[in-house]
Amino acid sequence: VKLIKEADHVVIMGHRMSDLDAIGSAEGVLRICKICDVPAVIAVRRDATLAGSLIDALCRAGQKDDFIDPKDALPIISKRTLCIVVDTYQVGLVESKDILEKCGKVAVIDHHRRAANYIESAALNFHEPYASSASELVTELLQYLADPTDLLRAESEALLAGIVLDTKNFTMRTGGRTFEAAAFLRRAGADTSDVQRLFQSDLAGMVERYDIIRHAELVHGDIAVAAVEKEIDRVTAAKAADELLTLSGIHASVVLYKHGTGVNLSARSLGEINVQFIMEKLGGGGNSTTAGGQVNDATVDEVRARLLNAIDEYMEE
Repeated sequence: VKLIKEADHVVIMGHRMSDLDAIGSAEGVLRICKICDVPAVIAVRRDATLAGSLIDALCRAGQKDDFIDPKDALPIISKRTLCIVVDTYQVGLVESKDILEKCGKVAVIDHHRRAANYIESAALNFHEPYASSASELVTELLQYLADPTDLLRAESEALLAGIVLDTKNFTMRTGGRTFEAAAFLRRAGADTSDVQRLFQSDLAGMVERYDIIRHAELVHGDIAVAAVEKEIDRVTAAKAADELLTLSGIHASVVLYKHGTGVNLSARSLGEINVQFIMEKLGGGGNSTTAGGQVNDATVDEVRARLLNAIDEYMEE
C-alpha cells in the first residue's frame, strides 16, 4: 500500500497470453489502487489473451476503462509510475518488457516456484509458492484493506475465477487459506454459476478437444502425451490436457501442437508428477501442476522425442 500511495500512477500487468488468474488478480490489485485513490490501469493485449470472456464481462460491468493496450500505456509512464506484475516473476514472460523497464518501481505478486530469469529489481516481492493462485494472494491483501461490500460483484467474480482456474475447481493446490479467500469473495457477491460460465466453450471446441485426446499415448504407464500435427487454440490445448487427467490412472498429461514454425506444449498434473521440472528441460516453466513451453523452429516429431527424453530423465531422477 505504501508503494502504491507513493506512486503518481500504477500500471498492472500479468504474463503474456494472460489467463483468468492473471486478469482476475490484476483486477483485484486495481481495486486496491482505487481504495488508495491512486489512478491505475491493467496493461493487456486484448488480441492475445486466454481471458477474453472475463475481460468482456468486466467491460459489460462498467470496467472498460480498467484496460489499456501495453503500447498505449507507455506514454503515461514516468519514473514515479509503479508497475505491479501479477501471476509471473519472469522477465521474459511479462506482458510488456518495455513497461517493466520504463516504470520507476516494480512490485511482484506471484505463486509460481522461482527459477531463473526472475525480476531482480523489485521493490516488493510477494512470492508465495504454496498459494493456489495469484488471485488467492491478492484476495488475502484485500481482506486486510477492505470489507466485502467494498468490492464490485464483477471484481469478486474475477478473483474467484482465477482461483477456480488454478485449483481446477478446488481439487488441486488448495489449502485452508484458499477456501477462506473464496468465502470472502462469496460474501463480496461472487456468483459461482456466473464464474462457471466464464469457463464454457462451444461445441466446435469440444469436438476439437476430443480429437486431441484421440491422439494420446501412455508413457511410463501414467503420463498421457498427445502430439498433434496442426495448429490449435491454446485454450483448447490446455482444456484437452485437463480432460486427459480425468481418465483413470493418468497422473500427468502433455499436449504438444504446431505453432508457426515451432511447437507449443501444455502440461498438467495431479501433483504426484512435477510437470514444471519436465517443461524446464524444454525451456518452459510454470508450477508443479500446470506448466507449458514453446520450442521454436522444430517439428512436432522432434519436440515429442525431446519430451519423451525429458520425461525419462525426470522419472530416473
